[in-house]
Amino acid sequence: MIETDSLGDPLDSALLRVFLAVARAGSLSAGAAQLLRTQSAVSLQVQKLERALGQRVFERHGRGVMLTPAGEQLLPVARHVVDVLDQAAARLRGAPVVEEIRLGVPEEYSDTILPAILAGFAEDQPAARLFVRCMSSMDFPRALAHGELDLALHSPQEIAATDRVVHSERAVWAGSRFRDLESLRPLPVALFDRTCWWRERCLDLLRHCDLDYRIVLTSESVAGVRAAIAAGIAVGVLPHSTLSGQAGLRMLADDVLPPLGETHLVLSAAPGRTGPLAARLATVIANVFAAAAT
Repeated sequence: MIETDSLGDPLDSALLRVFLAVARAGSLSAGAAQLLRTQSAVSLQVQKLERALGQRVFERHGRGVMLTPAGEQLLPVARHVVDVLDQAAARLRGAPVVEEIRLGVPEEYSDTILPAILAGFAEDQPAARLFVRCMSSMDFPRALAHGELDLALHSPQEIAATDRVVHSERAVWAGSRFRDLESLRPLPVALFDRTCWWRERCLDLLRHCDLDYRIVLTSESVAGVRAAIAAGIAVGVLPHSTLSGQAGLRMLADDVLPPLGETHLVLSAAPGRTGPLAARLATVIANVFAAAAT
């Protein structure tokens, strides 16, 4: 706890804006750069906020800062207050209010499902502004928690009660159309990096079957794994739908390697970001996946 008097310092919106910038950036220096201020000035504002609350909102570490439990609790409140103030200011100034929403989409769906999502949302909400980030599903929970995204499609190891399952499909072993690698021992395998829970699942299955293997490539992206498969240097795991239209890739027969089961794609919202615009985007996404399944 931080020493404070009974009333504390006033908690104004300027402090909340500084807090949000640092939380998004992950460090005082990066937050200061976003705000066009010095790091010392931002540090003083954070200290003033913490005095007002009587609690620390950030824990400092060598690489930057991370939210404390109090900071996690403050994050959705700060977002809401700043959004309301910005919208009120725009209305009073006579400027049109442009609603914005930030969506995370796994890169493997960027050239298949994403175009339909963009078209559907533009038709449903033509005045809204949509920001899209395509990256690994593994990065989205942290981005949601730190306020970098409002909604995200991802494939978690465990589905939370607040997650909305929008798509389920088989995960399959894939290989090159031009090389038969599945009969080789040790089996050459391309996997995601160590941050991906699918990596451990694949390795556990191979070990359980006493199948001799060697990892020839690891990648942070699906594109890297897919490239290794297409090049004929390894087999790997992909969602079944992502094989469609991919020249050079084929699904391996079910009896060749241990079955992987289903993968679930869920839609998760950041804390406090479940307003009407997020609900509309979630509906569009669910409709796109439903249409693709028919």
